[in-house]
Amino acid sequence: MTIRDLHTPYKPGSSSLRRAMTGSRVTLAPVDSSADAWLEPTLADFISLATSLCDMPMGMISQLHADIGLQHPSISVVNGHGDLRNQWWRFPGQNGVARTVVDFALCQYAATHPRELTELTDLQAHPRFAESALANGNPRVRFYAAVSLVSSNGDVLGTLCVMDTRPRMLTAPQRDAFLKLGRQLEAQLDSRRAMQKLEQQTLTDALTGIGNRRSFDLRLREEWTRHLRNAQPLSLLMVDVDYFKQYNDTYGHPAGDALLSRLAGVLRSPLRASDFLARYGGDEFALILPNSDELGAHHVAERIKQAVARAKWPHTDIEISLGAATVTPSAMCDFSALLQAADQAMYQRKHGRNPGHA
Repeated sequence: MTIRDLHTPYKPGSSSLRRAMTGSRVTLAPVDSSADAWLEPTLADFISLATSLCDMPMGMISQLHADIGLQHPSISVVNGHGDLRNQWWRFPGQNGVARTVVDFALCQYAATHPRELTELTDLQAHPRFAESALANGNPRVRFYAAVSLVSSNGDVLGTLCVMDTRPRMLTAPQRDAFLKLGRQLEAQLDSRRAMQKLEQQTLTDALTGIGNRRSFDLRLREEWTRHLRNAQPLSLLMVDVDYFKQYNDTYGHPAGDALLSRLAGVLRSPLRASDFLARYGGDEFALILPNSDELGAHHVAERIKQAVARAKWPHTDIEISLGAATVTPSAMCDFSALLQAADQAMYQRKHGRNPGHA
């Protein structure tokens, strides 16, 4: 593992920057970061119930314009504009669901009738949808029925659909059961969205709006597991504000809070989408850099220092201390040692320095 004070020039292979650290390798349970981990089994169950109730060979759930809990939905392009939409299909003999975008036209139409049943007995005879992709592609759908899914605040979430390759009609009991099943799915999606919102609040630092210590610990475990599984390097940066206590004493704690909030935005600006920034505690911030070796961590640190130098700060310019640690696939250590190493490198930077000004 490589430990570096990132205020010194980077020299690849420099022995003065390396220290061997050994320890027991920690084996963690795999962390599933897929946003669909909870969703797809639920959707598979509801589609299976819908097709059974209506005696249909296939079913589908579409996500239209509202969030249903996905962090990384597919992006469709409609009339030149990006649109976050998805479709989950279940065909005869299929155990789960397949996320495949086929045709949104009928689902968009069904969504214009909130909490109602849309039933089209024969698409090929329908004046509006005879030329649709569902009616003419694969599968070649003839019968289509859908229940629109609406959240408790009125957002249209999407549709629950059943289909057949021959013209037909639902019976009155089937229509009633299908509508009730749609209401149950709405309740499930609403409950999940509420849970995600609450969970997000517990993982967010109230002052800065970035991750808090709890979310940092969870993310570090996740990235450590991925590092072991994929044999990719992992780097960690620790950052804190020099003379922050003097800044607070001079300008007051509200000014100190405003400084930390501003710094969080500056630290986030040079990061990749895969990087993770959290407030580690007090005036200390932590950055997780997946798939980043020693040189990559150095480049990120340089961009951070430049961003801090360019930023406009209230009252007076600030200085920061950075430290980093990088673990490679061949290194034998645990993620606790990685964290300690980065923290130690940061404090090595601060050691022996005399305050210049607040």
